[in-house]
Amino acid sequence: MTARVLSIANCKGGTGKTTSTVNLAAELGARGYRVLVVDLDPQGHAGLGLGVAARLGSPNAHTPLLRRQAGLDGAVQATDEDNVAVVPADRAFDGQLGTSDIRCFADALAPLRRIHDLVLIDVPPAAAALTVCALMASDGVVIPTTLDPLGLEGVRQFARSYHDTMLRYRAAPLGLAITPMRIDLRTNVERETLGQLRTAFGPGQMVRGVRTDVAVSEAFARRQPVRRTRPRSRAAEDFSNLADDLVQRFGIDCSAAFAEPAYGRPEGFERGVSWR
Repeated sequence: MTARVLSIANCKGGTGKTTSTVNLAAELGARGYRVLVVDLDPQGHAGLGLGVAARLGSPNAHTPLLRRQAGLDGAVQATDEDNVAVVPADRAFDGQLGTSDIRCFADALAPLRRIHDLVLIDVPPAAAALTVCALMASDGVVIPTTLDPLGLEGVRQFARSYHDTMLRYRAAPLGLAITPMRIDLRTNVERETLGQLRTAFGPGQMVRGVRTDVAVSEAFARRQPVRRTRPRSRAAEDFSNLADDLVQRFGIDCSAAFAEPAYGRPEGFERGVSWR
């Protein structure tokens, strides 16, 4: 059994993609799943949230996109979170691919799928070429969204692009899971938007979301997931519930953990570099 690969994606920025990636990785890692976070956003914030930055001159998440048949050997760094490793971003990446092979990233990721249970890809917004490469490597897609009219339109736009890609390339066959972020249902706008999402996409494509909680931004400022800094917060509870939904929705299991040595600080995985 190889790892499930999920892209965390939305064509709109500011919807909680990186926050979801970091906190889901930490939650599932704490449960014993061996999780690899791949930071395809040149901002590098997924690595930042786990205390990891790319080493100068070393392979990184964008290496396979720049050089034909380049792999991810030497790109994986361990983190302080149990069972969680990161392939950090190239923060100098300018969005220009060095290859026309849309399966280049899937090919580079293939060896790492055999030693993990789950790969989470943090996909940047408004980067069509990167998104297609991520989808070609993915089994499914998680779409974080804010509950407002622009967030709703962003989900609709991404879903259209996703289905076009599915038809053309048969990518991400397990489909979509839409998760609302920064939920505050005391407002009419949020309640109406949530109702519209449920009507448009149906219960099969909706999973539980995360309520507004200052603990999330406080945790990110400390380069740590919220389950570490505020384990009893409502955000930590919500990310736990969301993890439950995604495990069920995408059939994620721990089979790799029983086939390989313990993953705390495995040989060949470098300790993460603290962000400065």
